[in-house]
Amino acid sequence: MPRFFFHVRCRGETLSYDDLGLDFPDTMTAHNEAVRAARDLDGVFVTWGRNPHDCTMEVENAAGELVFSVTFAAVLNGQAKPFDPYS
Repeated sequence: MPRFFFHVRCRGETLSYDDLGLDFPDTMTAHNEAVRAARDLDGVFVTWGRNPHDCTMEVENAAGELVFSVTFAAVLNGQAKPFDPYS
């Protein structure tokens, strides 16, 4: 099963670097987790003194290659949603 690493960056600065990663069966499942995590992290930005709209979650594979990125602004504005394979 592929491993994905979820990093949070704001304006080029790394706020959170995932060095453990998570296993997901495919990129779609990893994307759905990234969207859910971005929603969940919204409140954490207050404690960091950051505006989440300036941040991005970058997801890499085990080779360190960027697979995709999700902006917190898109998630929090409802523009980025989990994929629903049944819709």
